[in-house]
Amino acid sequence: MKIVVVNRNYFVTGGPEKYMFTVMENFQRHEFIPFCCAFKQNRETPYSTYFVTPPGGEGNIYFQEFRMSFFQKLAYATDSIYHRQARRNLDRLIKNERPDLALLLNAVYFSDSVIDACRANNIPIVCRLSDFNRVCANYLLYRDGKVCEECLEHGLFRAVRNRCGGYQRSTLAAAVKAAGMWLSRVRKIYDHVDFFIAPSAFTREKMIKGGFDPDKVVHIPTMVKAPSSQPKPLPDAPEVLFVGRLSHEKGLPTLLSAFGLLRNDRARLTIIGDDTSPYAQGLKASVPDRLRGRIIFKGFQDQEEIRLAFERACCFVAPSNWYENQPNTVLEGMSFARPAVVSDLGSMRELVADGVTGYRFEAGNASRLAERLDDLFANKRKAQAMGLRARRYVLRNHSLERHLGSLDALFRRCVDQRRMAPKK
Repeated sequence: MKIVVVNRNYFVTGGPEKYMFTVMENFQRHEFIPFCCAFKQNRETPYSTYFVTPPGGEGNIYFQEFRMSFFQKLAYATDSIYHRQARRNLDRLIKNERPDLALLLNAVYFSDSVIDACRANNIPIVCRLSDFNRVCANYLLYRDGKVCEECLEHGLFRAVRNRCGGYQRSTLAAAVKAAGMWLSRVRKIYDHVDFFIAPSAFTREKMIKGGFDPDKVVHIPTMVKAPSSQPKPLPDAPEVLFVGRLSHEKGLPTLLSAFGLLRNDRARLTIIGDDTSPYAQGLKASVPDRLRGRIIFKGFQDQEEIRLAFERACCFVAPSNWYENQPNTVLEGMSFARPAVVSDLGSMRELVADGVTGYRFEAGNASRLAERLDDLFANKRKAQAMGLRARRYVLRNHSLERHLGSLDALFRRCVDQRRMAPKK
């Protein structure tokens, strides 16, 4: 089967890209064709001639890096509602390459244009959900440091009132985002997506609450490529690890506060993730002098360094304040037989059985998080048993083979349904 994969970036910046490359590299029975933005950081591909011009230039990835004139901002806002270049380029790719199916990953930048291009060429569509952008104007069901479901419960006007416009807090950006979401609903564009893949049962529930057809939202748990070798025993050193984005919804202030409350004064904290943003720099500056030698910000690291960091850790923490959509780093840490300590929100309740494969704690509760960490440090045997149970859980429920098998069955079902449907 030939599959076109639609994703904003063709290099790793986060979970959607890790997922994309894992699928493309391990699903060898299918041929994959990427359709992305033309960033200079992209991996090489013969299909780059179809790629779309990035809004802030080929070297600028994130909105805060953009330097745009008024007219460029206007064009960016228009593209956010409907991206005409993406429609033309994808239409050309489909006509030339004749794919059997389209897999949409982090495709929100391309708007509904990519759905229209597939629809015009009778290409079945599977859309994997990496966040809540189709039911929430800021993608995260999160605002002002806490969970927010106002768009789900009261409609899109709340997004404008609350100034939720993607990752920006502005009334204008919120109006643009809400207008695009409203247009999608008026056009009933999602009726033309064959299936949505929800990585967690929790995400599926929220999509259905947001008005999506339950028959079209399929729960396929996220996979992790677990190490094949036997896990290393927990080290004697009480080291805590965080891996992920250093952004406001990830709960890093709670983790830093908890670390300062630990009874164990030998503990160390390693934080892995891009630390160049103003927010990350503020986090680093907030560390009190007495803890600076024990809290290490490592910045962005490659997969090998992350593997070594998990092996050195006694446990790892995901202190998020938002509804995580089944984070890769939690599964990855569990696959290394390390106990997880996670906030009690969203899909975390599915992943971590409290007291069995790790601990859960109330989001934002630094003292409770500190208690959980001290308990693991003081009870190495219990922590080791939790980690081993966590690994067994991942191997049983989130293996690469199981995920690809479920994905393959869905792809074939999707293509068969389209072939059997009456011609319109």
